[in-house]
Amino acid sequence: MKQVTILRWFALAEATTLLVLVLVAVPLKHFAGIPDATRVMGPIHGLAFLVFCYAVIRSASEGWLTKGEVARLLIGAFIPFGGFVNERWLKAKKADGQS
Repeated sequence: MKQVTILRWFALAEATTLLVLVLVAVPLKHFAGIPDATRVMGPIHGLAFLVFCYAVIRSASEGWLTKGEVARLLIGAFIPFGGFVNERWLKAKKADGQS
């Protein structure tokens, strides 16, 4: 149960930082001439992404996730709103008692 909760939080953090980067920081950089927005948000999202990837790989190494589930989670992390889909899927997985 704890493993899926941690993965859900990391999925939400990764998805939220990606959306802030793409929908707020990048437009601020290009349309408002504020390059500091991406200089700040880029590394924050990068860290969130790396932590999420680490958590997914660690969960797989502990036998909690299959290779297909790892692929699903990591591919979803590259797609805007994909992290939110991952989070909902992890919530359903937890409800099914598969954790």
